[in-house]
Amino acid sequence: MRILVIDDEADYRYLLSVGLGLEGHEVIEAEEVVAGLALAGEVDPDVVLIDLVMVGGGGMALLPKLRRACPRSALVFHTVERERALPMVGHPSGPDGLLEKGMPPRQLAEALNGIMSVHRSRSEANDGDRGPASHH
Repeated sequence: MRILVIDDEADYRYLLSVGLGLEGHEVIEAEEVVAGLALAGEVDPDVVLIDLVMVGGGGMALLPKLRRACPRSALVFHTVERERALPMVGHPSGPDGLLEKGMPPRQLAEALNGIMSVHRSRSEANDGDRGPASHH
């Protein structure tokens, strides 16, 4: 799984990169919103793990832009402020999932796989609702 981590804490990005890397995943790091958005369009991640609160802008403002930049990707908030983010999950303009910071890498990877699977199933169902694509 290719995971883009957007988080302004360098030490935390490093821990995620190493931990998820040891679990067999490719991790791309971005230290802030603008860099994360640019990378999202370039690397086509399976999952984007977004810190909800960052210097220079948080995850909520980034969500609609990420949906346009990488529509196939599952967008997941990764935060210590679970209560603040919980009402956004399940909302059409909200994230595909919410995970608390501090999870062990294997548990985090399993949770991300689950969120990604649900996201892909929903995307395929929505694509099917539109009928056959028109080709010009």
